[in-house]
Amino acid sequence: MAKLPDRRTVFPAYNTMSLIDIEFSPPAMRLPKQVADYLEQMETHIEQFRNKAPNRFQGFVPSDYVRFYEAISHVLDRRLACGNLFCEWGSGLGVATCLANMLGFNAYGIEIDEVLVQASQQFAEEHELPNQFIHGSFLPGDADDVVDAAFAENEGCISMYAHADDAYSQLDSEIEDFDLVFAFPWPDDEDLTATIFEKFASNGALLLTYDETDAYRLRRK
Repeated sequence: MAKLPDRRTVFPAYNTMSLIDIEFSPPAMRLPKQVADYLEQMETHIEQFRNKAPNRFQGFVPSDYVRFYEAISHVLDRRLACGNLFCEWGSGLGVATCLANMLGFNAYGIEIDEVLVQASQQFAEEHELPNQFIHGSFLPGDADDVVDAAFAENEGCISMYAHADDAYSQLDSEIEDFDLVFAFPWPDDEDLTATIFEKFASNGALLLTYDETDAYRLRRK
């Protein structure tokens, strides 16, 4: 991957900006054989895991991984990211994180469900992909006030209200270190996800989200 500019130079004023929507219409593309084969095999893995541990998939809706691959390919083609450090918030079985790795990102997945983390690690190893999945919360330790406020404002209607170890301490990193964050939040958590990113990410970082309307949205801080 070509060396990208340091966001500290391009966006020198840290943590003072709001999120800005980026016009984003990734074109359809023919998947490389390695990617197509991986997604076909992961579809089988996911179905087998779903049958083996159905309680883990209550309400589970996977992203459109073909469109995800097209989306982050488009980010690379347009040189939108200031670097190649990627983080998936709520990585599930790790498909998006592995696709980002296949495209050259230094990609990590954070997942609060330990069983899903173990499965994603196993699947990554089976496909000879980097095993970079962390069990814990993508919420930073000092985000409690933001989450509590959202919980109160929404009369408890958020899904993110779960306590777990801060994953960033295991990565020896902070949210502000990541150049591109991907999330597929529950509908009640969409605003809170953006708020967390806006408050803690570095200026110039990108937030890519997928929602229940099957739409990808790209925003820059």
